[in-house]
Amino acid sequence: MNNAWLLKVSADVEAKHGKAVRDKIFGDKVDNVWSDHASKSAWFENFTTEMDKLNDKDFLTATLIKHCPCGGGEAGFAKHAAILKESYDKSETLAEFVATTNFYDKKKLDGNVLYLTKNKARSKDTGLCGKGCHCGLAKHADKYVSDIFCYCCTVGHTGRPFQIAFGDDIKIEFVDSLIIGGKGCTMAIHLPEKTL
Repeated sequence: MNNAWLLKVSADVEAKHGKAVRDKIFGDKVDNVWSDHASKSAWFENFTTEMDKLNDKDFLTATLIKHCPCGGGEAGFAKHAAILKESYDKSETLAEFVATTNFYDKKKLDGNVLYLTKNKARSKDTGLCGKGCHCGLAKHADKYVSDIFCYCCTVGHTGRPFQIAFGDDIKIEFVDSLIIGGKGCTMAIHLPEKTL
């Protein structure tokens, strides 16, 4: 993972809140975050702590979702969305749709709400609180952080194909994550009801 996405998030923060705030959140290492575990953990802790202090969660989560570096970009999201939409259209029920959707580790359907949970990643290069996280940056967390950063992966990476497939007004929610002290990384997607 390169850090071009961090530069985009940084630019958005500076445009809205100014250079001083941008510098507090990102420090001077936006271009050089990926050296060793200790520096990644320290940078990530400062990054997430300063985002919390900004007290602008809606803006920050939207920015992280918009610049999510995973998933192959819009072309990757569109390809995934087309598969989701085709499976949805062929299915007679939401249960059938969920059963035929093979992209996710753990799935649970409750009414029209689909809960998706990622299995823990197997990596030895992790922090105390990032163990099992799939993110190349967050997995180095040595201290638990708020949920702001997790919107990048859950609502951004996992949710974007659903938004493309079913429209931007589909409701996607962050539920839980490892780096906030949860048992797994979970999101909820409120699917459109199937009508026959």
